Amino acid sequence: MREFTQEAPSLFDAPPPASYVCAKDFVRWCCSFGPGFRNSPDVTNLRYWARTNDVGIKQRDEAEILDTARSMFLKRVEQAVRKAERAEKFEAPN
Repeated sequence: MREFTQEAPSLFDAPPPASYVCAKDFVRWCCSFGPGFRNSPDVTNLRYWARTNDVGIKQRDEAEILDTARSMFLKRVEQAVRKAERAEKFEAPN
């Protein structure tokens, strides 16, 4: 179930910075659990992702993208752990 603790953006809000958008797409690629799991949001994975997806990232922007990506990545991992714990809790005992 979705939480609505944050308000929806209005038409007058500034668009998110390009580094945020890149970090979001990078984490989506990086956080593919299962056979597509790519370990972590590090600089090597970022550069590989940018090269394979034709995303132009300047070297001076890498640190900002990685900081944002790491916090997003940890949030996704926490959500996956909570989901697994809930599933385990509701699983019928054998």
